[in-house]
Amino acid sequence: MPTHLNNRRIFLTGALSGLIAGFVAFLFARFMVEPFIQRSIDYEGARDAAQEAIEDALKAASIPFPPPGPEVEVFSRGIQRNIGIGVGMMAIGLAFGLLMAVAYRIILQINQGNSTLSIRTTVLLIGLVGWLTVYVVPALKYPANPPAIGHYFTINSRGNLYLVTVLASILFMILATWAARRMVAHWSTWTSVLVAIAGYVALMCILFAVLPNLGHLAQNQHFYGTEVTYGTGDDAVTLPIDTETPLPLKDATGNIVFPGFPADVLSRFRTYSMIAQAIIWLGTGLIMGALLGRGDKASRGRHATDELPKASALA
Repeated sequence: MPTHLNNRRIFLTGALSGLIAGFVAFLFARFMVEPFIQRSIDYEGARDAAQEAIEDALKAASIPFPPPGPEVEVFSRGIQRNIGIGVGMMAIGLAFGLLMAVAYRIILQINQGNSTLSIRTTVLLIGLVGWLTVYVVPALKYPANPPAIGHYFTINSRGNLYLVTVLASILFMILATWAARRMVAHWSTWTSVLVAIAGYVALMCILFAVLPNLGHLAQNQHFYGTEVTYGTGDDAVTLPIDTETPLPLKDATGNIVFPGFPADVLSRFRTYSMIAQAIIWLGTGLIMGALLGRGDKASRGRHATDELPKASALA
């Protein structure tokens, strides 16, 4: 079905839809994600206090110990949890809305203004693919972490690895889309799409196998080794260290003086963070699709009205 939408309407609608979805995501994050961020910060502060108490003993035992990280708080927690997260979510929504508008415009250009799918379905699919490609798939390798997770001396390495994963995911999805379009000439649409998805999954699995796990970085192994032992004698259990999640803090004699990071806080933070991203991507798709669909009907009606005098004159 041909569309009568112009570029200005598409991009303004994408931007407005992203802002609205970003605001809704902010409300969700403020009441669902923020409490777990605060619990993570509280844990980090209590752990630092315990760490200071045993640091001298660890140094005396010649155990390598990371130097204290910088303590910089540019904005207060009140600003961070309200204005900060609100502006951040809406800015992300605006950016994603514009990206979805670009993707929709490219689809229109490729199909010369015609599409077998409705505007709402097309834009919603763009949001779904964007959410999976940009957030969900990279998070399978490097999931979102609250402030207390991850050592400051690995932040650059972790950031670079995550960025590589996101960029590779986007590139592989573009290649999969291109391959699917080429295969449609020889196979059915469903077969082409399934083969393209399988190729994307295979490439991401290879990438995941090549990239290191968080916790296997050189800085982690330098300070914490590659394994940790709990218990003594016959009850001792040795486990590999393959995570950035803080482990129980032990003194020079091996006694645990502070617990590891609570697993339920970590899992809920990651789950709610994924939902917040879904609200932005899918919410933008739903709002943008509805607005563009309504605008297209209005434009189509005006176009048909403009054609009536011409038809009457010919008669």
